[in-house]
Amino acid sequence: MTNNKKPVVVSVEDEEGIFELLRLTIEPLPVEFYHAFNGFDAIELIMQVKPDLLIMDIGLPDMNGWDVLKTIVAKDIKPNKILVLTAYNAPTHRLIAHLQDVDIYINKPFMPLELRKTVSELLELPGTVPQTFN
Repeated sequence: MTNNKKPVVVSVEDEEGIFELLRLTIEPLPVEFYHAFNGFDAIELIMQVKPDLLIMDIGLPDMNGWDVLKTIVAKDIKPNKILVLTAYNAPTHRLIAHLQDVDIYINKPFMPLELRKTVSELLELPGTVPQTFN
């Protein structure tokens, strides 16, 4: 980031436990962190806050994450970086991710320290590569 504004991160995850782990993983970073529990709320939130990074689950209760991504691209509100965090490990999902210009595809379960490091690197946050998870 070239200015003094904190990068904005939006996560979309419908499972409360995984959301809590995401929150504990991302909030220590120098970012503004927002969250949506479903696809429709995610689209509205993305339009409002215009995130620098979207952390997107694919299996959502109201629409799948691929449809969320298609919608935000069609509305020209695609974030600079997209990280898919999903339980889906099939090669077809990885191909879809590639075709939708997803930057990183991570399968659940994830290691919090590795996710924090990946987010730091995607957002080019200087001096924030963590050594421990706290």
